[in-house]
Amino acid sequence: MKKLLANRKWLPVWWIGVAAVILAVDFLAGPEIAITYLFLIPVALVARFNGRWLGIAFAVVLPLSRFCFHFIWKSSWDLSDILLNVLIRIAVLVAAAILIDRVTRQAREIRVLKGFLPICSFCKKIRTADQKWQTMETYVTEHSEARFTHTFCPECEKKHYGEFLDGRPGDSEAAPK
Repeated sequence: MKKLLANRKWLPVWWIGVAAVILAVDFLAGPEIAITYLFLIPVALVARFNGRWLGIAFAVVLPLSRFCFHFIWKSSWDLSDILLNVLIRIAVLVAAAILIDRVTRQAREIRVLKGFLPICSFCKKIRTADQKWQTMETYVTEHSEARFTHTFCPECEKKHYGEFLDGRPGDSEAAPK
């Protein structure tokens, strides 16, 4: 499967092949046995690996292809019932393609740090798997999507910059009463 996924430009050809096999089995099963739930397989694969729009295209084409089979089968079913059935299948498959694409996109965006992080009690550096020590900011930036910006809290502001802040305009302690 890794080799297959490595060359993404050929994936739609594979998915078309899977869809063709499912359509062939569905055709051979005849009008009375509907195995259209298997249409979800190529739609899901396409939406997962090739995106929403190609998944939606498969979700529309597969039920329409089965609709064409009814003319070959010379089905005794009412045409309005068949069309309603096709529209329901399209709606379900389109919804599945959209949801699968959305979950795939969200999974790509989420990178979560899990488990215990060995951290120095004093300097707060983190020990990596190769026994090296990195600053917390470096480690978190490399292992997640988080980015750091540095500032200081009001307590540290007074502690470290207190002498510079005395008498500052707008400072409530320095303002005359």
